Formats: sequence, structure tokens, C-alpha cells
Amino acid sequence: MKRQSAAPGVWYFYYPRLVCVVGVNDEARGTTNFAPVTWATPLSSDPPLFGICLSLDTYTHHLVQKTGEFSINFLTTEQSGLVDSLGRLSGRDIDKVAKLSLALDPPEALATPMLAVAYVAGECVLNERHHVGDQTLFIGEVQRIHAQGDAFDSDGVLRVDRLKPLLYLGARRYTTAIGPESPPPTAHRQTDTRAIRRRSGSRKDS
Repeated sequence: MKRQSAAPGVWYFYYPRLVCVVGVNDEARGTTNFAPVTWATPLSSDPPLFGICLSLDTYTHHLVQKTGEFSINFLTTEQSGLVDSLGRLSGRDIDKVAKLSLALDPPEALATPMLAVAYVAGECVLNERHHVGDQTLFIGEVQRIHAQGDAFDSDGVLRVDRLKPLLYLGARRYTTAIGPESPPPTAHRQTDTRAIRRRSGSRKDS
């Protein structure tokens, strides 16, 4: 099929992406605000850093700047309706915890609770922030991770045979990973790896 060309913004070419629900305390109102963020990614393993991109005009942006910490929560496809509601409601106007009857798990290392329904959640302390276009990249250092007992196998890999992580497609549409998982690939036929490394700039062990 012939390719089409268009300006950036016509297609959601950067999706699907794993949905991350960010929790941050609203100390003035005595509650915690939760908002879905899809522009979120691990940034480093040592130290363990996780980044979230937030628009400057969002209430979550204001709260993260104020509190200096946040929780990251990952849900399954069964919770797509909840995630959509968290995105449509504004924490400026509504206490989402009360409105949606959210069950929370207490933190262990910091002060921000997590969603009890999350199959895995983490506690992050704000490490850095950078303005990137119309977004702020908040970089958090992960302090603790809390997971359901059957969510990961002995290798630390998500058990997609037991749960389906929620992925965002854009335009308020969601999907999930399609199982079963693929086994580790077999070794490819050997080629001139020195030439490949010269072309790619990769390190020897990459």
C-alpha cells in the first residue's frame, strides 16, 4: 500500500502507549489527585528514574511542583472506564477520590498513596524538571515498587497471560497487549558485527 504524507498531529503515530496514572497529594484540600498520563517512560536504571510529561496548565502539573513527589500507577484494560473518568474530571473542581470512590493503598517510603486497583505502582520523589516545548518533563527517582503477587514472573516480566495492561491509542480509545507472549528470539545468523557497530554507533555490548 502506498504511503501517505501528513503534517505532525494528523495521526497518533506515537501510540499505543502504556497508561500511567499519576497520583499527587492535594494538601490544601486534604485529598489525592489522580490523572492518566501516557507520555511517561523509564529514564534510568541506576539511579531508578521515571519521567512524566505534563502540560503546564494542568492541575497535576501544579501539584507535582508543589509537593515534590508523586505515585505512578498501572492498571489493566478492565479499568479503562475508570481511567477515562480520571482524565475527563478536573482535580481543580472535583475530589476524584470521593467522586469515584477510589480505594487507596498507603505509601511506604513517601507521602503519596497509590491506587489499590493498580497491578503495580511506584513511589517517586521529584529529582529534576525540564521544559520541553509545551510540556514539563518531571523526573522522579523511584523509591519503592508495589506489585500484585501474581503480576510478574520469576524474571520480573509482566504475566500477560494473567492480566492485560491498559494501552492508550488516542482519541479516548484503549487497547491491550495481545497474548500469548513470544519466547526469547533465537540467535540470528552471524554477520559482520564490526560493520554494524560502525554504522549504528552502538557500544560493543549493545
